[in-house]
Amino acid sequence: MSQQRIRIGIVGAGIAAVSAHLPALAQSEDFEIVALCERNSERLAAVARQWGIPHTAESIEEFLRVPDLHAVIIATPPESHAPLALACIEAGLHLLVEKPLAADVPQCEAILDAARRQGVAVAVNHEKRFHPTLQRIAALLREGAIGDPWYCGVHWASTVKLAPDSFIPPEFDEGYRWRWQSRAIGGGIVQDHLPHYVDLLSQWTRAVPVGAYAHLWNLGRDRLGWETAKSVWEDMGLVLIRFSTGLVLRLETGVVGRSLSPLWSQGSGIGEWTEYGYLLGTEGQIVFDLLPWDSSENGRIALWQLERAKREKTGWALVEQAEPSRRHGSPSGAAHAMFGGQIRDFARLLRGEPAVIATGQDGRMTIAAVEAAYQSAVSRRECPISGELAQLPGKSTILEPIVEM
Repeated sequence: MSQQRIRIGIVGAGIAAVSAHLPALAQSEDFEIVALCERNSERLAAVARQWGIPHTAESIEEFLRVPDLHAVIIATPPESHAPLALACIEAGLHLLVEKPLAADVPQCEAILDAARRQGVAVAVNHEKRFHPTLQRIAALLREGAIGDPWYCGVHWASTVKLAPDSFIPPEFDEGYRWRWQSRAIGGGIVQDHLPHYVDLLSQWTRAVPVGAYAHLWNLGRDRLGWETAKSVWEDMGLVLIRFSTGLVLRLETGVVGRSLSPLWSQGSGIGEWTEYGYLLGTEGQIVFDLLPWDSSENGRIALWQLERAKREKTGWALVEQAEPSRRHGSPSGAAHAMFGGQIRDFARLLRGEPAVIATGQDGRMTIAAVEAAYQSAVSRRECPISGELAQLPGKSTILEPIVEM
């Protein structure tokens, strides 16, 4: 029995597709890239030529006429996710959707309902599940290295909005500015960054988020003199998420200032962003410090354990990690591991094999947390996070294995 490659198409040819999904697919033995959809005709032609994609389309209707498609990656801005996902589901295609799954909870539920009716799989691009450093933290938690985790603090911030022309790498400029200026996408920096850590903590601890408290700033508009049309959404957020186990996540995220990372003591060279965090548990503590996703290096982890400290009178110790992979002409290090690992896991999901990729239900959960945070910022009180739908059908009914006898 030989296994057939899964025929996949991509909708959207922006930064996410070009810098992450296409390189991962091109190196995959599981997928064959057969179609690309993009409204910008010049970009469509250039990207298709670069990656040797045989079928191109400027509309979703034309894209869906490509023969024998099995799956689709939707890599477009959030406001387009729901209509594109529903069209693909109606055509019987399985989906990997860029985070967020949709702009709001009702749209997420519409996608999940449609997928259930059609019997197709929906996964969400929470690639941090496959970050080598974060996977090592997940293993430490499973091993009980810090006992019962009860608090997680995360700082994910940059200075780019203080001087965009100086601090944003040219190839990422469009990716920053559309989020600042588009009212249609449904949110700002909190919508962009909160879902990742809600998803990670839920995966790590099996807890679900139940309440949110938030304070948001639009410093571009209110302090930096930006025109309102160029600074539509919040550019700084402080969010507390309470989980069902009593665990609390504190996320501070923004594009108007950052602190110094604790282990690397730098962040990216020109100050694009800093990302680090810590977990407090009943028997120890973990600090992690990540470089930008396209760095060729893994992050760092430091561990403090109560019993070891009592017994040996020692303090923090760096945690060993495997050497990062390096690839020519494609994302390396953490990026290669994240997107390559996610693509491999998406294939496992479609073939009915065990997979840890984020599901549509996971995507809905994170958007419910985002919505509760925005409600809290207005009401100045903790807001409940709405519960989840029933699960989609199990792996045996999502997709018949794609094989040829």
